[in-house]
Amino acid sequence: MRERTAWREILLWLIGVLIGAGLVSLGRWMGRQEVSLQNAQSPPITFQPVSAPKVERVPEILPPPSPVDFWVPIVERVGKAVVSIESEERLPGGQNAGSGVIFDGKRGLIVTNYHVTEGAKNLTVILKDGRRFNAKVLGSEPHVDIAVLQIPTHDLPEAKFGSSEELKEGAWVIAIGNPFGFSNTVTVGVVSAKGRSLRDEGIFLDDLIQTDAAINPGNSGGALVNSKGEVVGINVAMRPGAQGIAFAIPIETVQDVVEQLLQHKEVRMPLLGVNYEMLPENERIKLGVPAERALLISSVRQGMPAERAGLKSGDVIIAINDAAVRDTNHLRYAVRKAARSNQPVKLRIFRRGRVFDILVKPEWVPIRQIVRQR
Repeated sequence: MRERTAWREILLWLIGVLIGAGLVSLGRWMGRQEVSLQNAQSPPITFQPVSAPKVERVPEILPPPSPVDFWVPIVERVGKAVVSIESEERLPGGQNAGSGVIFDGKRGLIVTNYHVTEGAKNLTVILKDGRRFNAKVLGSEPHVDIAVLQIPTHDLPEAKFGSSEELKEGAWVIAIGNPFGFSNTVTVGVVSAKGRSLRDEGIFLDDLIQTDAAINPGNSGGALVNSKGEVVGINVAMRPGAQGIAFAIPIETVQDVVEQLLQHKEVRMPLLGVNYEMLPENERIKLGVPAERALLISSVRQGMPAERAGLKSGDVIIAINDAAVRDTNHLRYAVRKAARSNQPVKLRIFRRGRVFDILVKPEWVPIRQIVRQR
């Protein structure tokens, strides 16, 4: 019994040793696994930056400025050169209040309408800043309704002259003047038409600008201004009994007349000596005229440049200085430009199926003579 017990104890001891050794081995193995896990390097993680979606900026859409806002700086600038003109006495047909435009600030020169100064005595010019000066008339021409005044002061604001030839029908314009004594009144309108004519009691006005900008009594002699702030006409008249119909003398005519009044005291106009009109489309097609637009010469005046050059009644003008005919104003502008440079106008003529060119040099004719002939 004792011997069997001893073997049992030895067996239990051996089992214990084996179990202990196994536990120790297991612990070491687990330790190695932990170390290897701690020392293992994970593959680097790359973070790709996520860009925000690109948002395209939409241009800000603003409403167009109103005509009032658009004209404000122009009115402020040009208005300083528009004056009031008053007189104590006047003859019938004249008026005792009107407007004028300073065109030479250093010499105190002002352009206005003749009918503003007609029969007037003791003319007074009132500047926008309220200063008053006695004015004298340096020259005037009733047939084109232009007069030049001078006041004894210098360094005045002056208006910049533009070109009425560049004006298009529908273009914005403003009239600045002094209607009914209200100084520097501004009215807004558009160019309604060009090339209008007025014939009334000795008045001989061609190539007028028609506008719906209000031109009232007292506005006469004021400025018609384009969107560049340039004076393109001198306000002259409104149609009695009609609304929205007023006229201005184109600034090119004004400049020609003013220059002649200051230099020669006599006004002359460049002429070819023809009367003409737009050729209607049906007549153009019937005659076989090789142009989309043409001018029909209805009469040729005896002894004038057109007759001397060989033009005849019934001739058709299809080009002016090698440019296709635009309208009746086209020839007027060409004649005026040629006369200023003392050059001829080149006209392409269609006559009974033939096409040929003729050079015609404009002649300066006193306006009083023109009026008598008409």
